Amino acid sequence: MPKPLHKVTYKMNPEVWLDQEKNIFLIKGKSFPEDSVLYYNDVIEWLEEYFKNPNPKTVVEIQLEYYNSSSARSIASILKLLEEMYQKGYDVEVYWYYNPDDETMKENGEDFSILFSLPIKIIPK
Repeated sequence: MPKPLHKVTYKMNPEVWLDQEKNIFLIKGKSFPEDSVLYYNDVIEWLEEYFKNPNPKTVVEIQLEYYNSSSARSIASILKLLEEMYQKGYDVEVYWYYNPDDETMKENGEDFSILFSLPIKIIPK
């Protein structure tokens, strides 16, 4: 079981909580780090380790208010990993939360749900 990963929201970086024991998988806030690949690298590494022995059900909550294009690529990499897990028969869902006044974030979630063969629920918050 990978050690829990918690990254606190700081300026341009989102909060990230990954804790297998507590069954928490969360990315929240604004995401426009200077180097999103570097920022999300440990998140992707954590998920790769988690997928070796995942929980019976994995629900990843994405509650982003804004993200830039480089963050979009990193988010897509995370969703690709989740898709691979789902295609291997694991119970995986993504909850994409958006502010009801933010049509762009809703559409972004819908776009990801079209791109990936994985249950992505678009939820107003």
